[in-house]
Amino acid sequence: MNTPLLRTQLYDWHKEHGDLVPFVGWEMPVRFSDIREEHLTVRNAVGIFDTSNMLRLWIEGADSVNFLQTVTTNNVSKLKVNGGHYSTCLNENGGIYDDLMLYRIGEEEFIWVTNAANGPKIWAHLQKQSEKFDVRVIDKSKGVAMIAVQGPKALDLLSKMIGKDANEYERFTCNPVKMAGYDTFLCRTGYTGEDGGEILVLDTPFTDEGKKRAISFWEELLKQGEEFGVKPCGLGSRDSTRLEAGFVLYGHELNEETSPIEAVIPYAVKFKVEPHYFGYDTVMKHKNEGAKKTRIGFVMIERGIPRENYPILFNGSQIGETTSGGMSPILGSGFGMGYVPPDTVNEGDIIEIDIKGRIRKAKVKKWPFYDPAKYGSTRTV
Repeated sequence: MNTPLLRTQLYDWHKEHGDLVPFVGWEMPVRFSDIREEHLTVRNAVGIFDTSNMLRLWIEGADSVNFLQTVTTNNVSKLKVNGGHYSTCLNENGGIYDDLMLYRIGEEEFIWVTNAANGPKIWAHLQKQSEKFDVRVIDKSKGVAMIAVQGPKALDLLSKMIGKDANEYERFTCNPVKMAGYDTFLCRTGYTGEDGGEILVLDTPFTDEGKKRAISFWEELLKQGEEFGVKPCGLGSRDSTRLEAGFVLYGHELNEETSPIEAVIPYAVKFKVEPHYFGYDTVMKHKNEGAKKTRIGFVMIERGIPRENYPILFNGSQIGETTSGGMSPILGSGFGMGYVPPDTVNEGDIIEIDIKGRIRKAKVKKWPFYDPAKYGSTRTV
């Protein structure tokens, strides 16, 4: 018997306006218009994404810092109130259970946002580990809708919604903000490479009234963002924008057999921390002695669109396998990421991708794949 797909508070709106697909147990919109059009909207204007399928946990209690330091790899004690950081949660062997965003909203209160696919696993893991601490782990996902607002004009839209300059809220912060009459947390983070925020819309339970409130907020973003070229965006452009930025995705670049060092996300890991987190020794060993694989990026120089699990060849021999791939609307060519042994290739080297039996040349390239002076949160033009 098939398990029914889960739905977010915005499902009714998506059903009317978008193309819905199954996604890690959820029924989510893959697009509302055209994936390429939505992608370019995020790069040139502002796009909004429903991310309410992600798990949102409140961590509270006197031992919350020590608890979180045990189960995540970044330095929780250095996180100021209203600050946020990217981190990972590891198993005892240093493999990644999940990557996450952690926000500190009080001295002993945090919000943990984790991937939809890993929600049940992370919930069970944290419940078990919390037994050793004076801490409470509360799942508020069904009462808090989550919407990402991303693009070079995202802050213009957010400023209009708030009624003051959203630039006052620095990147990697999470602040309680009244937005168009709604109580929210504005998290100045995102998953597209662009500027913007992720909004936690409070008091949106999975009831008829709660769903109406969530949809009204979504429609308010579209209404007030019309002058900035806002568009609703689906899973397709969310994946293509994160890939252009060189961001990892669980189940592709990340899994329980891959450490953060192998995934090349060192900013998620700190070593001068107490207590040590699960997997600390393995991650330290990978840092000091090296690991068996490392993540690379590449751009196709011959026609072809790479996907996951395609062989990567160098000098005629297979050295690894792709983890993600697609067509970049900005580059106008195929591109992707994958794993190879360390010190096998360098940026600029020519490799080959076996695309369903067709061998096509590609060039090793660091991410982001776009020009960061023209696109992304660091753009200067």
